[in-house]
Amino acid sequence: MYSTHQKGVLGELEFALHLINQGYTVLQPLNPNSSYDLVTEKDGVFYRIQVKYLTLRHGILRIELERPKRQTLSYRQRGVDAIGVFESTQHKFYLIPIKKIPSVSDFWLRVSKPKNAQVKNIHFAKEFEI
Repeated sequence: MYSTHQKGVLGELEFALHLINQGYTVLQPLNPNSSYDLVTEKDGVFYRIQVKYLTLRHGILRIELERPKRQTLSYRQRGVDAIGVFESTQHKFYLIPIKKIPSVSDFWLRVSKPKNAQVKNIHFAKEFEI
């Protein structure tokens, strides 16, 4: 079992490798306390990405966007352009523009179809898969 820190490092490396294979240039901040984990560039467009290592549970990925015990600014306030997700069990990658995230605290991605067939107000992971 990996520690939280190990999961973070693994997620960043897996995500960076995936982006490189997709034709992106990937940069990493020298400062470990940076507001984002990676900067990508493709066709002259740069994105600051915060990467999350997540494990699928019951067909859903929950992305925590804040830490209540810490007094930190939101990702939006810190200049993050997108949240990158490395899903560890199916080895999938998702890139969610920060402007598509309505909440400050969390964001839910539905990987499998809901049992009740609901589609309204659900964020399907397929839309953000890269």
